[in-house]
Parts: sequence; C-alpha cells; structure tokens
Amino acid sequence: MLPDDMTIIAQIRSGDLKAYESIFHAYYEALCLFAKKMLGDMDKARDVAQDVFVTLYASKETLQINTSLKSYLFKCVYNACLNNLKQQTVYAHHHEYLKKTTAFIDDHDALLKAELEERIRIAVESLPGQCQRIFKMNRYEGKKNSEIATELGISIRTVETQISKALNMLRANLVDYLSLILISLIV
Repeated sequence: MLPDDMTIIAQIRSGDLKAYESIFHAYYEALCLFAKKMLGDMDKARDVAQDVFVTLYASKETLQINTSLKSYLFKCVYNACLNNLKQQTVYAHHHEYLKKTTAFIDDHDALLKAELEERIRIAVESLPGQCQRIFKMNRYEGKKNSEIATELGISIRTVETQISKALNMLRANLVDYLSLILISLIV
C-alpha cells in the first residue's frame, strides 16, 4: 500500500470529508466505466459505483484495506457488479416462474397477470420485518439459507423457519384471490 493511501484511509476513518471527496472525485468516473463494461448499462454502473462509496463511508470506522486504495475500490465494484448480475438472473428466473405458474391465465389478459403480480408484491410487503427480509433475500436475491444466516447473524434453522412461515402466510393471503381468478376464468 502506498504511503498516500495509508494517509487517506486514516483520514477517512477519522471522518475527514475532504479526504472522502478527494477519492470520490479521483476514482468515481473510472469505477463507473469499469462497472459499465461488466453490466452494459451506464445507469446501473453509476448506481454500483455510488453504492460502493456509500458503503465505504458508512463503514469508515471499521475500514480495513490491505491493498492499494485503488485496488480495493475496483474489487468492491467488481463484487458489486457480480452481485448485480446474479440478482438480474434471479429476477429473470422469478419472472419466468411467475409466467409459468400463471399459465392458466390467457396471454391476452395481461391485466390479470399484472394484478396477480401486484397482489404477490403486496402480500410479500405485508410479511413481518425479519420474515420479509429473509424471504426477499432468498427468493429475490437468490441467496442460500447459509448465506442469509451468516449475513444476519442467525441460525440456518431460523432462516428455514422464517421462509416456511413466509410461504404459509403468502398462501393464506393469496388463496382467496387465486380462487376468484379461477372462478372468473371458468365463467
């Protein structure tokens, strides 16, 4: 690590906004271009780069950098891009799953599909806090139970219980609506 990097990191740890701003201005554009190469979208690339800087500032007191500051920032952006790509894949699979599970609704009736997706979103949002968070991490972000347990500092069994609880609550919340859809299709 360069002596300048050590000085800047120490300044950031102490909350020096000028040091933080200086690295933002020095690396932001390069990080955006790097992220764009991975994601293919400049808006997403900017979001990723900004998120890296927000996380850097939020964790300034515990910041541990063993490489150069530049290497650290590029590695953070690289990892964030990989997570973003993984999330896009999970969303695509989830969307395909919804299309398959709602295959009984004719393609010409997009309104019913949109309403069902909205009902599912509302049902997920109505789940209790930790249950909702764990369910979203598993289903929307594609994280494994062990990853969720580690990230949240809870047991794998708790994660499994919360996902099971979420699925039971979603079934209970959506059963009446799905019955109405089936009845309207039969009539």
